[in-house]
Amino acid sequence: MDTSRQNTASQILDKLTNDILQGVYLPNDKLQIKTLKDRYNVGTSPLREALSQLIAKDLVVSENQRGFYVSDISIDDLTDIYQARAKIEGLCLEMAIQQGDDFWESNIIAASHRLAKYTKSENIDMDEWQNRHFSFHEALVSGCNSPRLFQIRQSLYEKSTRYRNLWLKENVTNSETLQINQNEHVALMVLALERDTKAAQKLIEAHIMTPVEIIKKSLSY
Repeated sequence: MDTSRQNTASQILDKLTNDILQGVYLPNDKLQIKTLKDRYNVGTSPLREALSQLIAKDLVVSENQRGFYVSDISIDDLTDIYQARAKIEGLCLEMAIQQGDDFWESNIIAASHRLAKYTKSENIDMDEWQNRHFSFHEALVSGCNSPRLFQIRQSLYEKSTRYRNLWLKENVTNSETLQINQNEHVALMVLALERDTKAAQKLIEAHIMTPVEIIKKSLSY
């Protein structure tokens, strides 16, 4: 494969992934090849390569003679993804606590401060809050130093994004829910710095699972 074609396929993969995760394309939407070519200004071959990779990521399905569709979402899938995420996050945090150095500690403190400061803002932008929230959780597990676990963790995080956005839309602007969430972040920071592995694992798993019941209600409507 020539470099220019590969780069184009990579670019369209990133754009399509983001659009599916952000809800530009909804579950079960048909992805028309011609429409996608026009929207992303891309040729058929790199587009099909990107769609094939999206199938591998479980974000797109291909139906014989019918084309490509955005993968459906379900309560069973939601639960499975979040339970797997909680366990992987707990394992990553355990290893980070065991191996993390003073740079790891200082990064956690800095990320926690940035998130806490923004959480107190009067007008919270969901994208900015998500960026700071993501950075805090990244800092917590960064001491794990396992590329394989990080790869699994990233895949599960991506798969959960379509579901997580349902929770964020209802709760980022809810001051009471946001404060409870932030209290857990502070507690996670303290437990990590105190190297309390057992308590930190228990809290991170519960923290990851928090949105599940709320999202289930959204999916039931």
